[in-house]
Amino acid sequence: LLIWSCQGEQAKDKRVYRGPKSELEGIDMVYSDSGRTVVHMITEKQITSPTEDRIYPKEMKLWFYDKLGNITSQIRGDSAHFFRQTNSYKLMGHVEIFNIQKGETLKTEEFTWLPDQKRVFTEKPVSIHTKKEIVHGVGLDAAQDFSTYSLRRVTNSVLTVDGLPTQ
Repeated sequence: LLIWSCQGEQAKDKRVYRGPKSELEGIDMVYSDSGRTVVHMITEKQITSPTEDRIYPKEMKLWFYDKLGNITSQIRGDSAHFFRQTNSYKLMGHVEIFNIQKGETLKTEEFTWLPDQKRVFTEKPVSIHTKKEIVHGVGLDAAQDFSTYSLRRVTNSVLTVDGLPTQ
């Protein structure tokens, strides 16, 4: 009986852990370049996988800064995933990008951010609210701060007055 119980404990020791590499909560991170803030990220939780991918299961907020330290745009999504191999982020669920300087808002369900290229893109439907119109389309390529963008296909455009559609 004693020999059998020791063998049982040895079998337990051979199990391989397959869970996350780490879990962090209350993330408030600043990315800088030459001592200057470039991006500020806040999210409630970060899970790092064994492949070094990072999963953000809760809302993620990002703020982008210009060279003078002013916030140029803010982005939020219900969740996000960082892919280490491609150094890209995918934000998902009710994604909104707001360009503070232009007063324009983009809404979509998902987009990819490529920090090295300082750009974002999506294949999904998008809605862009400017001061004068609401533009709907499919697919978008943009600068990460949303200062410039191009729709791949415009499906509809509505003129507005004071942010309300005209009749």
